[in-house]
Order: sequence, then structure tokens, then C-alpha cells
Amino acid sequence: MSNHRKRRRLKPRIHRRAAPGTKPGTMNIAPDALATTIDLIAYDKNRIVEKSHVTVKQLDEFVHQWPVVWVNVIGLGSADTLKSIATTFKIHPLAMEDVVNVHQRAKADQYDNNVYCVVRMPDANKDQLTEQLSLFLGKNYVVTFQEGPGDCFDLVRNRLRHEQSVMRQETQADYLAYRLIDAVVDAYFPILESMGDRLDDLDDRTSAGDNQATFAELHLVKREILLLRRAVWPLRDAIRELQVEDTPFIGNQMRLFLRDCQDHSIQLIDLLEAYRDICSDIRDFHLSSVSLRMNEIMKTLTIIATIFMPLSFIAGWYGMNFDYMPELHWRYGYLMALAIMATVAGVMLRYFKRHGWIWRGRDARDALHEIQRPGGDG
Repeated sequence: MSNHRKRRRLKPRIHRRAAPGTKPGTMNIAPDALATTIDLIAYDKNRIVEKSHVTVKQLDEFVHQWPVVWVNVIGLGSADTLKSIATTFKIHPLAMEDVVNVHQRAKADQYDNNVYCVVRMPDANKDQLTEQLSLFLGKNYVVTFQEGPGDCFDLVRNRLRHEQSVMRQETQADYLAYRLIDAVVDAYFPILESMGDRLDDLDDRTSAGDNQATFAELHLVKREILLLRRAVWPLRDAIRELQVEDTPFIGNQMRLFLRDCQDHSIQLIDLLEAYRDICSDIRDFHLSSVSLRMNEIMKTLTIIATIFMPLSFIAGWYGMNFDYMPELHWRYGYLMALAIMATVAGVMLRYFKRHGWIWRGRDARDALHEIQRPGGDG
């Protein structure tokens, strides 16, 4: 994929599918949304059940028979299925409207029957590098809605399959919700680590003089950083709202875990801010290098033009076609003219060197390369 196509794909866009004046709580399904499927995991300390492609009618039975039920809804294209799920778990229509409008920023809202939380889950295949994950926490259930297949919850599922794991022993829905949110937050760190490696490579390439292609890639990385920053920045506030919210669905012990999750989100913000500053520094260094190179070229051309100005004057002087011109018929006139030109050029070069205009030994670029070499002063 070319950089041009990537720049177009990463353009942040918000599509409001509801027309102005539409009744609040109206679900407007996107035309390109995937068909809805339901996966389910129900467990206690001794048992676990995993089912794929379950029906909405089966959900009510599991919720009444198991202490913790995780319902993962994949795809937001089936309006009837989504409405049935909302009816089963008593999800507010305003919350369902936000579920299908996938441009939401991270937030947390409390309703009578559950707590609604939106987080942006990293996904490199999406237009904005993230996809919306909607999470509903109830008395003994967690319902998650995601736009398509593929997520960062494999570690959570593996821990649930081990009977002696902490997740199986903590038969509380709020602990499961915390682990899912924490998995989303932790999924950003490998992406930012890879982005840091890319910035180091771009910095080295910029210092080496590979400017044109590097600058285009740097622009793309900065756009990715800005998109991730838009997703992560409100995540901190959403987790804090869950932490301080006075709701019966979150226990005091889980508030301590959420505080740790909030610390991780702050670390993500710090990394993104640092990477954004690094992008700006690399860009400024690139522009300074281009300006320095242009100044060096202009200086060289100016010196050449300055040296040839008196030489052109001498050549023009003796090139005048007058019959009675001194030295015109002199036997050594040609050699004398060349000697005068060489003397003038030599004197000017010596003058330029003494004033440090040329042949200064090394320039700023050479000094920077020396510092960046292993064993250098830097």
C-alpha cells in the first residue's frame, strides 16, 4: 500500500448516520456492518462452558443459572438481534444507539440495570487504528459488543479455562469487566513499542541524509500517533469514572484494580506525548538539514560566482576589439592575462579561507555524525 493510500485511509472521519431530529435512542445500522453473532462463556469456580453462535433465547437461561456470564456480540449489522439482546439485558435505548454508532470516544455511563463503558480497542486494520468496544456490566454478566471478529482477549479466555487461575476463583462480573478493560489498555503497549522502534529508525535515516522518503513516512507515523492519542486520552477519564462511580455493580476491591488500570492509561498518554514531541524534533531536524544543505549550495555557488567576476572582467577587458589597445600585440600578453587571473583567484580563495567561508575542516553535519557513532561523545 502506498503512502498516499495510507494517508487517505488514516484520515479521521465521523459518520453520523442519524438524520437531524431523529428520536433519541434510534438504532441506525451501518450498511457495511457485519452480521451479528453471539459467543458465550459462563463459569464458576469448578465449571466453565464455552459456546459459539448461541441464540438470544439461550442467553436468559445462562444468566439465571451461572454466577458469571460473558456474552461477546460480534458484528453490529442485525438490528433484530441487537434489539433482542437489549431487551434481555435491559439495556437502555440511548446506550444501544451509542453501540451501533461506532465513532464514540471512551466514556462510562451508569444506568439503572447496568454500567455502560466504551473503550477504543486497537486494530491496525481499521480506518482510525482502533475499533469501538462497548461493554455492559450487570449483576452477574458482562456483555461486550465489537465491530468485527478478532480482539485482544485471548489471554483472558485462556485464564478462564484454567481452574486454578485467579479469574476462575473471582466469580464476580466486575472482576471480569476489569480484566477485559485492562487487556484493551495493555494491547496498546506493543503498538507503541513498535512505533518507538520506527521513530528510532526514522531518526537514524534522517541523520544519514535519507530525507525525502523518510519525511513522508514520518508524516504517516505522526498521523498514527495523533489517532491513537485521540483514542487513549479519554480512556483515562472513562476508567476514572468507573473507579469513583457510586454503583452497586463495582465493588471496592475492583476500584483498586481500576486505579492500576488508570495508571497504565496514563503511561500510554505519556508515551504518546513523548512520541509526538520526537516526531516534531525529527521534522525540525529534517527541515534544518534541508535548509543547511541549501545554504551550503548557495554559498558554494556564490563563492564561484564571486571568484569569476574579476576573471570575467579581465577577460572582457582584453577582449575589446580596439586597434590601438596597450598590450594587444604583446608577445606574452596571453600568458600575462592568465597569470593575472590565477593571481586574483588565488588571493580571493586565500581571503575566503582566512575568514572561514570555505574549507572549515568539518561542518555541523559531520560533527553530528561523529557524535552519533559508537564511542562518540554523545
